[in-house]
Amino acid sequence: MNRDPREYERAPLTRPVKFFDWGRAVAADAVEISASGIFLKTQVLLAEGSMLTLRVALPGQRQAFTVLGKVVRTVKGGMLAAAGMGIRFVDLRPAEREVICAYVQQRSLEAA
Repeated sequence: MNRDPREYERAPLTRPVKFFDWGRAVAADAVEISASGIFLKTQVLLAEGSMLTLRVALPGQRQAFTVLGKVVRTVKGGMLAAAGMGIRFVDLRPAEREVICAYVQQRSLEAA
């Protein structure tokens, strides 16, 4: 029985990411990514339901992509977990989704 209800497999991603909240650029660190979203480690927490724009670059890709996202989870952080936000991609283009899926698959093969 699959306990993880996620639609897409996730993979670690350790890269800086910029997100834009009402035109204000904020730097964050990506923790993991899937074709449906990303988790960012950041002290700047937006309310769940907030919309933001992300600029994401994957390892091995020459071009970063920009995507609209919606905050679906916030973690205030503490001794056991860093503060951050789970963001669901809203308007990810099919070509970008394929690039993310290929990245996740490659990371899974490396881990095996």
